[in-house]
Amino acid sequence: MKLGKAFELFVKHILISVGFSDVKSDGLYIFDGAPGQMIQGLGEAHNADVLLEPPAQTPFYSCTRLLIECKDYRKKVGLNTIRSTLGLREDINNFDIVDVNRLMARRRQNRAGIVYPYERYTYQVAVASLNGFTVQAQEFAATHRIPLLEFDKMPFWSDFWMLLGYDNDSIGDSIRGHRIPAVHMTENQIIEFANEIGRRMAVAVTNSGQLLFLYRVTGGNNDFSDSYTLHWSNPSHPWELQSGNQVYLFQLPKSIMKLWLENSTNDLELKKEAINCKAGFLSSMIVYYSHHYLPTAKMISIDKYDLERARQNL
Repeated sequence: MKLGKAFELFVKHILISVGFSDVKSDGLYIFDGAPGQMIQGLGEAHNADVLLEPPAQTPFYSCTRLLIECKDYRKKVGLNTIRSTLGLREDINNFDIVDVNRLMARRRQNRAGIVYPYERYTYQVAVASLNGFTVQAQEFAATHRIPLLEFDKMPFWSDFWMLLGYDNDSIGDSIRGHRIPAVHMTENQIIEFANEIGRRMAVAVTNSGQLLFLYRVTGGNNDFSDSYTLHWSNPSHPWELQSGNQVYLFQLPKSIMKLWLENSTNDLELKKEAINCKAGFLSSMIVYYSHHYLPTAKMISIDKYDLERARQNL
């Protein structure tokens, strides 16, 4: 098995453990091709590394899906890759099935029915990287609201590499620029490991569209109160999010975090003027997690004073 495939399985089954569901191919809009699962676009069909539906849909909005591009590059993902991701998002979100039959049907005002009655989706496209992102890639992604996912500061990351057959000395910076051999683990072994991590995981979507993988380090079950606090010590460690009695770790590229915090502060002022929200809370996010093996979604918010402390720590 190639390393890229192992990484895709890992990301996919963490999210499935949280409550996301696999998108089944319908043979037309989503189909199985030689590279794997494919999704139709306006200009061309594209390989879908990880394609999932969220545990709950947003009210008053078209149905959404999440497509994650998993990059096993030997170096940091650069600007050109994120530009391509933006093009991918535009291409699949502007796709529609139109052929001669449909065009002819549109000429009849008394037509009775839809030629292709398929569900339309809005796709968010994220990029997951084994070896991080360049600063230029981070800034471009933040501007266009493309979530960037990396896990190298998370406590389970070295276990993931060792599962794939690497020792501690070959993990991290030393692997960059070197040829990465194939993985000798089976799919079931990788899926089992991802499921184990997923049982301690929650996924949050911030009001800017960024995904946060929250890894629980205290308590026996995922549980969230209405608010949360952030703690951060230095760039070599992940952030801590505390909600209720639970502590979660999460990771974002530094420039993405800086922009997120600055935008959250601006968002507070907007909310004060627009909906007179409570001054003590801002930067709401929806958290998806499994509670007693059932998918759950909850809206939580951050205290503005704690947010200011987090900004000062950057």
